[in-house]
Amino acid sequence: MSFTPGQLLEQLAALRTEIPAPSRYVLAYSGGLDSTVLAHALASSVPDVPVIAVHIDHGLHPESGRWSEHCRDFAAELGIEFRCREVAVQLESGKGPEASAREARYSALHAEIEPGDWLLSAHHREDQAETLLLNLVRGSGPAGIAGIGAARRFGSGWLVRPLLHVDRAALQRYADSHSLPWLDDPSN
Repeated sequence: MSFTPGQLLEQLAALRTEIPAPSRYVLAYSGGLDSTVLAHALASSVPDVPVIAVHIDHGLHPESGRWSEHCRDFAAELGIEFRCREVAVQLESGKGPEASAREARYSALHAEIEPGDWLLSAHHREDQAETLLLNLVRGSGPAGIAGIGAARRFGSGWLVRPLLHVDRAALQRYADSHSLPWLDDPSN
């Protein structure tokens, strides 16, 4: 299986038959492999819709500032508007560090979304399989068995996952073929 910007365009067009066309694409950009490939493919193929890369700096890793700079520089290379949001993760919330970071991240992303925006997340096929397995183990029922949806409401816009049909190996091959720089551990 391969991945191309043309396939991304086809997936985005198919989603437009289910939800209103986007006024902007707001990319949740960690700097990791998946979101780097999505950023590059978007910049290569979607000039008619503005693209904004939003990086969330949780400040939980000593390298988080360097990660933010990497993301800013790559977005500039692609000609994509870039925003970095620093968030305060409430580690003492009792929810655990991952849940607390996710809550802070989604709150910051909600603040970026304007009516009609599509927040693009680079979840791929393996993320879908992992989510399904976790939901089954948790006994989440029919909603959990459905796994990750391709699109759902997100504030005044939509959360869209256009890579759910793509496996990570295809994303890796795409990144390698385009010599894309990504961060090995952007989970700050």
